[in-house]
Amino acid sequence: MTLSRSDEIDLLTVLHDGVHEEPRWATFLGRMLRRTRADHVSLIVAQGDTPIHRAAQWFAGRDVRSQADRLDHLAGLDPTPYHRLRPGRVYAATEMMDPQDAGHSRFQRDYLERIGIRFGRFMRITERGGGSAWLSVTRTADDFSAADSALLSSLAPHLSIALRTLAELDRARFRAAVADDALRRAGVGWTALDREARPLDRGGSAPPGERPLGQLPAALPMAVQGAGDPPLDLLAVPVPERPLAASTMPTVVALTRVAPMLGEGAADALVRLFALSAGEARLAVRLAEGESLADAATALGLTIETARNYSKRLYAKTATRGQADLVRLVLTSVASLA
Repeated sequence: MTLSRSDEIDLLTVLHDGVHEEPRWATFLGRMLRRTRADHVSLIVAQGDTPIHRAAQWFAGRDVRSQADRLDHLAGLDPTPYHRLRPGRVYAATEMMDPQDAGHSRFQRDYLERIGIRFGRFMRITERGGGSAWLSVTRTADDFSAADSALLSSLAPHLSIALRTLAELDRARFRAAVADDALRRAGVGWTALDREARPLDRGGSAPPGERPLGQLPAALPMAVQGAGDPPLDLLAVPVPERPLAASTMPTVVALTRVAPMLGEGAADALVRLFALSAGEARLAVRLAEGESLADAATALGLTIETARNYSKRLYAKTATRGQADLVRLVLTSVASLA
């Protein structure tokens, strides 16, 4: 069955736009609920080896999952091999049930019917990256028609495209979040500037709300003293990749660097990395932050003699040749990112 013109207008546009909604696909699922006269419509997206009844779900209609959560101990009786279902094929809710199997009968009676699923259709969708999702429609009364099943089947290729879009966006968000966290921990920030040196976007530890440059440098890359009080040194570099669609194109990226704050996380990491005592690690952190041995001893409540003994043990355990070498080691180790 091909989609009717009204279905194309009513369902396809919101299906492809649904990946950008919050909650996702809310409009599409609501329209599917009305179109199929269902009590419940859901789209479940696989998350690794998470059981399907615990995976990410968006729905319209009755909140079946909140009811199902109270019967979680019965979910394991579900005989459906969800990850092995043929993509694009529409299945009936009880198609995998063997009436002669006591476990199957119990699952249908004590789980499905108690959460209001007496009739249903569901379909697995896959995307080229290996992801899977399942679209389902359910009712308490009256079975679905062949036309309802045909509608689900017709949506399969479009759902596959939407699932691939979601997967790519999620991978990009994940990479961006990890990169931004790493930059922030390292004290590195970036600000994208337009041709008038106006900030367009920023990330990492870039200071918010400031215009880092009065004007763009004549050549790139170039280290310059930025605006602000106190002024922040920055490195202006070319844009590594221009976005394909942007109302204003970035011209330059301004990189900044601030000393990361070392705290208990850094001290704990040093303890694990070099088998230091807690006191030795805290002294190493103080020295790495630029304090003298005497000032660090005072801040930690140590005598200068105890601090000297700690420092000697620090040099031995870390195989460093003195305070300057110890500071270099701390600031270049992963402890500075903790």
